[in-house]
Amino acid sequence: MTLSKRISPARSAFAALLVATLCVGFGIQAADGAKTKVLGKTKSSPRPMCPAKKVQNPTVKEMCEVTGQVTGFQRSADGKKGLFKVKEEGKIVAWSVDMADPRKSERKTFGEAAATNRFGKAPSAGISIIRSTSGSEFKLKKASPVLSMRNFYGRQPVITLDNPLRVRKGDVVALTTETWLPAFTRINQNQDDAWVASRKKKDCTVPNSVPPDKRLEYFFEHTSPHRQVGSERKYQCTYKGARILYWAYFVPSN
Repeated sequence: MTLSKRISPARSAFAALLVATLCVGFGIQAADGAKTKVLGKTKSSPRPMCPAKKVQNPTVKEMCEVTGQVTGFQRSADGKKGLFKVKEEGKIVAWSVDMADPRKSERKTFGEAAATNRFGKAPSAGISIIRSTSGSEFKLKKASPVLSMRNFYGRQPVITLDNPLRVRKGDVVALTTETWLPAFTRINQNQDDAWVASRKKKDCTVPNSVPPDKRLEYFFEHTSPHRQVGSERKYQCTYKGARILYWAYFVPSN
């Protein structure tokens, strides 16, 4: 599940690490001279949603939609699977997201709904290394610090890790937000693009019985990111026709 927001004429509805602002796709050179591989790279990358289109009855693709309080990974993109599954031993040295630039009213809506003591109303992000244990169960092996992303609206920051995360074949690089994150887009309704979230099946969607003005509140009461290293979580929610806009920079050991 992602979070969406409509804009109507009357009102909006229910609503330190080294940082280098580089364009995703540029190579990052490791200290030993080895060039990184970009996990999640596709021939083309769609733009993130937000701000919502100022129309009377916006379509789903015209809304402002984000991810919230979740750990998730892109299972497929452009019809390719396993883009975030590590193929050999090495280390993750950096990560990146494509941040939308929501309106102030949209930032306020999502920020207030997802606020935490640590980040306040700011969007946040970090990467997590997870590994399948059985079925939809994944173990959190390692995680980078989660950062406030308040200063990166409308940009593609590349976050270089002071302490790279060692990974091995079969690990999956996921993205975590402890609050909300406008680095998301709708693609289509087939299986070319699909992402998987750290939620139980019963929490994949908000029940239709929940009133519109209570849906965001309900959502955040029934979701949380996977943050305890060594713990296992069920990743039972798969969302088709959508993409989390993130990348990871991998340096192989050999």
